[in-house]
Amino acid sequence: FINMTLTRQKYSTPKENRLIMRILGFLAVLCGVAAYIVLRGNIYQIICWILLIAIGLFALFYYDVINPSMIRKQAKNFYNFNKNAITSKTVRFYDDSFQINSDNYKLSVPKKFIYTAVESKTTILIYLDKNEFCFIPKRVFSEEQLKKVQDFVRSKNPDKYHENIK
Repeated sequence: FINMTLTRQKYSTPKENRLIMRILGFLAVLCGVAAYIVLRGNIYQIICWILLIAIGLFALFYYDVINPSMIRKQAKNFYNFNKNAITSKTVRFYDDSFQINSDNYKLSVPKKFIYTAVESKTTILIYLDKNEFCFIPKRVFSEEQLKKVQDFVRSKNPDKYHENIK
């Protein structure tokens, strides 16, 4: 879960932005060190040069060190808060129902009690109510199995099935 969150954050920021931030950080450190060595000055100027170096180091290491550690901390807190919801599940489809086996519970759901289902390019979400859903990645199915799952969800509930393929 944490690695997924880190990867999503990494690829949500364009490479150009990360490169510009690193270059600006390097330039700030370089200017701060050069000004500290050459210009020295009074105590206030020295504090300004040290702050410039600190800001440059922050900008230089933000995307590689600081941001990932913040995301790890947030993801751990999220996981600890929602650990009952984030579990592995096994889903089995039968003619008129499907069964979910989890670390925490076992549930058999008749087809008519599916709240709604949404299909994207990579996943199928079967909602049991507004706040609970079963996430099924398409990559775990063969083409034939995927067709059977799609038919299962559509068969008695065509109005509850939404394709959101992007």
